[in-house]
Amino acid sequence: MRQERLVPLREYARRTGIPETTLRLYVREGRLHAVRLGRYWYIPVEGEGAREGLGRVFTLFTHAGGAGKTSLARDLGFELASRGYRVLLIDADPQANLTAWLGLDPSEVLDGETLLSVVEGRGLPGPKEAPLEGVRLDLIPANMNLAMAEVVIPTKTLGMVLLRTALMESGVLEAYDFILIDSPPSLGPIAGMAALAGEGLVVPVETSAKGVQALKAVLEVSRDYQKTLRSLRFLPADAPPFVRLLVPTKFDPRTLQDKRARALLEEIAEMATVSPALGYRPAPYKEAIDRGLPVQVVGDERLREEYRALGDAFLRMVGVDEGKPEEVS
Repeated sequence: MRQERLVPLREYARRTGIPETTLRLYVREGRLHAVRLGRYWYIPVEGEGAREGLGRVFTLFTHAGGAGKTSLARDLGFELASRGYRVLLIDADPQANLTAWLGLDPSEVLDGETLLSVVEGRGLPGPKEAPLEGVRLDLIPANMNLAMAEVVIPTKTLGMVLLRTALMESGVLEAYDFILIDSPPSLGPIAGMAALAGEGLVVPVETSAKGVQALKAVLEVSRDYQKTLRSLRFLPADAPPFVRLLVPTKFDPRTLQDKRARALLEEIAEMATVSPALGYRPAPYKEAIDRGLPVQVVGDERLREEYRALGDAFLRMVGVDEGKPEEVS
């Protein structure tokens, strides 16, 4: 049975290679059928068994630098995409490391292609396709000018939920299964806007005394974020804790300090799901950064197995188990 789904105009332009301005002209002239919902235009597209996306949004979040947050966003996104899920990554960090680490040059990214478009009231920009072979992974990139959003967000009414609203209005929730947002390593306005855009946080925790100490602050601020979303009725009163998954990173079982840190993580497992740990492997991670590729592409089988285990834990956390996309549509 053929089904019809609505594709956002920008996404349709990207798929067809036809400029968005030309498509808008076709719509005005009646040469292209389109549907308008709110501020956005959608193109009805027929497809055999077309499947609506799961539309699950999570934010990679920690204020502690060096915990592996951005590489986790890149590599978890790649793991999910390699299983056939439709994945959109959003770089919400003005450092633009996620953008660069996926092979794009942040200096060539226009301001209107970043979340500045959302903050300035122009809606969610159209995603770019990361230059990867064999796996489709989309990205809304960042550049250093995104830092201006730190000043603008507090001046906007309900500025902290601008991104959440844009995601709801743009149609990407229907187009993608998972949207992963890489927030800045801070507790500032951009980080807050990124955190409030999703249904929960995925928190990398460096397995060290410093990492576990930083986690305590994240757990505290996450409760404030959850209260805010409940007060705005974006989350039900019985929603699970806002920190949804803890990911131990840089784990080295040869050190006594890491064993202690891992034990502490297990003690707080009742607050959030704890995933299998990611090992301390500086060489492949550096090579992945240098080549603008996910670490699974440059790493060995043992490293890829770590991410398969992490992918399984993530899917169980969201209630999808390890089923293929067609099994959960």
